[in-house]
Amino acid sequence: MSAFVSTGTLVRLILRRDRIPLAIWIALVVLAPIGIAASFAKLYPTAAAIQAYTDANMSTSATIATLGFIFSPTLGGLAAWRTGLQSAILIAPVSLLLVIRHTRTEEETGRRELLGAAVVGRHAQLTAALIVTLGANLVIAALIAGGLIGLGLPAAGAIALGLSAASSGWVFAAIGAVAAQVTESPGGARGIALAAFGLAYLVRIVGDSSGPEGERLWLSWLSPLGWVRLTRAFAGERWWVFALPLGLAVALAVLAYVLSARRDLGAGLLPARLGPEGAAPGLRSPLALAWRLQRGALLGWTAGALVFGTLLGSIGQSMSKFVDTPELSGWVARMGARDAGDAFLFIIMYVLGQVAAAYAIMAALRLRSEEVDGRADPVLATPVSRLRWASSHLVFAALGPTVVLAVLGLTIGLGYGLSSGDVGDALPRLLARTLATLPAVWVMAGLATLLYGLLPRLAMAVSWAALALFLALELGWELQQVSQSVFDISPFAHVHWASPVSVAALIWLTAVAALLTAAGLAGLRRRDLG
Repeated sequence: MSAFVSTGTLVRLILRRDRIPLAIWIALVVLAPIGIAASFAKLYPTAAAIQAYTDANMSTSATIATLGFIFSPTLGGLAAWRTGLQSAILIAPVSLLLVIRHTRTEEETGRRELLGAAVVGRHAQLTAALIVTLGANLVIAALIAGGLIGLGLPAAGAIALGLSAASSGWVFAAIGAVAAQVTESPGGARGIALAAFGLAYLVRIVGDSSGPEGERLWLSWLSPLGWVRLTRAFAGERWWVFALPLGLAVALAVLAYVLSARRDLGAGLLPARLGPEGAAPGLRSPLALAWRLQRGALLGWTAGALVFGTLLGSIGQSMSKFVDTPELSGWVARMGARDAGDAFLFIIMYVLGQVAAAYAIMAALRLRSEEVDGRADPVLATPVSRLRWASSHLVFAALGPTVVLAVLGLTIGLGYGLSSGDVGDALPRLLARTLATLPAVWVMAGLATLLYGLLPRLAMAVSWAALALFLALELGWELQQVSQSVFDISPFAHVHWASPVSVAALIWLTAVAALLTAAGLAGLRRRDLG
């Protein structure tokens, strides 16, 4: 029997199961660059206006490190600068998670073994997952290109921009495929793949922060997220750069197939450690069980925060020299920052706070995974109430991001303070600013809990769609297409980096998070499980 038999059937199954999340994801990724390009056309209708906007943004390294540099002061160049990396950030993590979901998760739940009892080849599941993911990326590329061409932008640049964003999905889908072969746990595979994504993002930041001709630019060539920009859409396209993500994706996919052929079904390249026959006294409680299930993700995110914070803190001081005009000094002052180094770190800490919101959502929705996979029933069959069981996991949805952001703030503050020679001032100030995003993160965890308690079947899709919606509102607000009152719907509007954060806003956000969580737990008490 061929190792790829029934691949087409599995492709149709995946499309059937994920048709709604896939449609939402594709729509969000496609609409962002088209909407931004249309907004730029209205906001900056002349070459002089575009040049002024380019000069203003390229005069601060905080913006360069966050979004990269503008290769061409044209409407297409602005669209590529503002949306190319952002589209990749929306595509890459979803691509790797999608592959892991339809490979390693299928094995852990036993559905892969059930399918294996039919006429299904060994590599059919992996191949189907890659086909769907890479196909979705190509659809995104085609729609982005078609939309930009429809706005009157050059076809070559539009195609390059669409393909550059999609190419990040190819690479990280292949990384997800390799990670799925390495560990027996979907959580471990997600941790490995997301760590690779985080490393690629950090390497790109360090490389781009030195400017288009800087001494650290070579680092951007080591990152798949750096390649997204280095294709230079609308700025003399470098078509040969696409050979880098294509070659890496193919190499990683081949590696995934080799590893898949050499391991047993359900096993990973790294063997699982055998535990003791009986549980220790400290593990005989719902909270201890939740810690056992959540600790891998928490430790992985904490380690990532430690690495990110150390590197970002060490380069933050080098940004201070870029504030040399009254306009930029005013911009920094409005943020509540002291100099461009502070401004750079404020923006990065805010963005990483939004990333921590994704972790909070995953920690809260672990309840749904435990319920669907049948592991909640044995726990609830004991003298453990639903509220006690759910609260044991929600502790990690609340305290997990707190630990991650605290480690991030401490390492950034310490690194920045050591490089500036004033740890006593920098450490508490940057730690406080990092933790200021926590109430907004808690709101996202509370929203996920509410959805789990009231609409469990839709909880995962709606939670992630809500996060994507809030990010889209922020983007529209930054482009002056969304009013402040509409942006205020997002919890992140009240902790945004552009202005100092008020204590009242933090209190209100915390109260909203508590109310959402309480409503979700009340719904959980009243509904049937399963």
